[in-house]
Amino acid sequence: MNEEKKYEPYHEITKQQININIIVAVVILVIGTILLALELNEAFYVGEGIVYDIFNIITIFGDEELYIVFFCVFYFGINKKFAKKLLIGFLITTHLSDFSKSLFLDPRPPSNIVGQAEGYGFPSGHSSGTLSFWGYTFFNFKGEEKKKRIPWRIFAMFLIILVPISRVIIGVHDLQDIIGGTMLGLLMITTYMHFEPIFSSIFGTWSLKKKILIGVACSLGLWIFSSLLLNLLLINNSDWTGIQRVIHDLSVSCGLLLGASIAFPIEEEYVKYDPDKLDLLKTILALLIGFVITFGSYFLLGMLFDLAPGIYFITRGIKYCLVVVIGALGVPPLLKRIFKM
Repeated sequence: MNEEKKYEPYHEITKQQININIIVAVVILVIGTILLALELNEAFYVGEGIVYDIFNIITIFGDEELYIVFFCVFYFGINKKFAKKLLIGFLITTHLSDFSKSLFLDPRPPSNIVGQAEGYGFPSGHSSGTLSFWGYTFFNFKGEEKKKRIPWRIFAMFLIILVPISRVIIGVHDLQDIIGGTMLGLLMITTYMHFEPIFSSIFGTWSLKKKILIGVACSLGLWIFSSLLLNLLLINNSDWTGIQRVIHDLSVSCGLLLGASIAFPIEEEYVKYDPDKLDLLKTILALLIGFVITFGSYFLLGMLFDLAPGIYFITRGIKYCLVVVIGALGVPPLLKRIFKM
């Protein structure tokens, strides 16, 4: 077995995996329906105490900064191909979740403390994002040995279960929000795992120029189309502040997709960074370098673009686009040079 395939993830969803997703969806719907029928939609909220503090920490694992951390771990330290496919599926789910919020315009529960969580409630973005990101990891992360993949699968299942629950316990979502988010995440991860191999096989036959042009066109098209559609659908809605926030959130996923459509093909064509060739010490150093540069650009660009709040719906997307380009394309050549790969 060559080194490149040591952690090679499989992507075609199997019949067994589809059956697992169906069973999970049915269980969630049945339990959720029973709880809602018993009028327990907000009954699990805990206002203070040790339970609240614990779940307030757990919910952080559904925040964007933690997703950046784990993407860096996978991309710089474990398997670059897996990280790329993981990110694309996660961003598609995130975009659809944010767009759905603007259609339902469901307010967050009264238990939501002012300023604790902004925007609309249904479907829960933390629930759909966690299911998408860690569900894909659970099904697709493979190691040469069981001991290398089982800890990741246990960790993934831990977050898939507890992050949505944490949103109810700390009071920023009710049960219907996390049920909707979890169902959306299940639907998207199943669909993505089915179609991703088909598109990857087609994508692999294109030239570098065609990959970038079509990727950029799709990302920008999605960004413009979804923003304009929201404005048209909600033109008579009085909550303009809430709508603006959704448009800002949509720019995040589109900006990341735009950056990925530029950086990933170029890196694959010219850099060809392979973290599997690093030993443990070099892997740790690579992660530290990757974290410093990626998060450094994340915070510095944020400070820079905050100077133009009037066009934040544009600059926020540009910020995330540049973060991906710097992290996914700028860091690997540096690591190859440092470690003489």
